Amino acid sequence: MTYFVMNVFFLVPLLVIALFMRKQLPWRAIFWATGALLIITAVFDNLIIGTGIVAYDEELISGIKIGLAPIEDFSYSLAGPLLVAILSKVFGIDNQEKSKR
Repeated sequence: MTYFVMNVFFLVPLLVIALFMRKQLPWRAIFWATGALLIITAVFDNLIIGTGIVAYDEELISGIKIGLAPIEDFSYSLAGPLLVAILSKVFGIDNQEKSKR
C-alpha cells in the first residue's frame, strides 16, 4: 500500500465528517493550527530525513517533496487539527465552557 492510498483511507472520511459539521467547526482556529503544523513538519521532517533517522521507500511515495520530505508526510498536519476540532465538538469540549465559569 502506498502512502497516498493510506492517506486517502484516513483523510476522506475525516473530510466527509467535516463537511457535515462545517457550521459547527472553528475554521479560523483549524486554519492557524494547520498552518503552524505544516511549517513545523516541513522543518523537522527535513531534519530527521536529512540526518538519516527516517527514510522512505521511493516506490511508495509520489516523488513530490518539500525539501527532503515527501508530500504524503504532511497529511497528519492536515488531519490533526481537523480531527481535534471534530472530537472537541462531538465530546462537548470547547472554549465556551471555560468562559462561562
